[in-house]
Amino acid sequence: MAILFFTFFLLIKDSKAQKIFNLIGEWEGINISYSIEKEYRAWEKKITIFEQKERIFKGNFKYSGGERNFLGVIRSNNKDFYWVSPKGKGYIHGEIINKNTIEACYIEAHEGAAVGCSILKRRKQ
Repeated sequence: MAILFFTFFLLIKDSKAQKIFNLIGEWEGINISYSIEKEYRAWEKKITIFEQKERIFKGNFKYSGGERNFLGVIRSNNKDFYWVSPKGKGYIHGEIINKNTIEACYIEAHEGAAVGCSILKRRKQ
């Protein structure tokens, strides 16, 4: 019985002690994508996450057409995240690989269908 209680105590303690991953910083990498309009492309992707409060974060990214802001959330598993842009038609599903590497994949449905993924590295400040 004492062992069971001790194990339960450790599980509760570990689940509450999990620190939320900090995404703030500049991230960059190569995006490989395919869309109905532009077909296969590879291009440099740069994003900046400039604000984070617990699991919610804000940022922007630059691309050939300009700059776009986004809002995101880290899931409770502290590994997966999502972001959307107020002017976008799709969304990003991402995964935290380690403290300096994330993967971000874009999915857009309907007539302008597009998909793409990039491995992004945190730039050293």
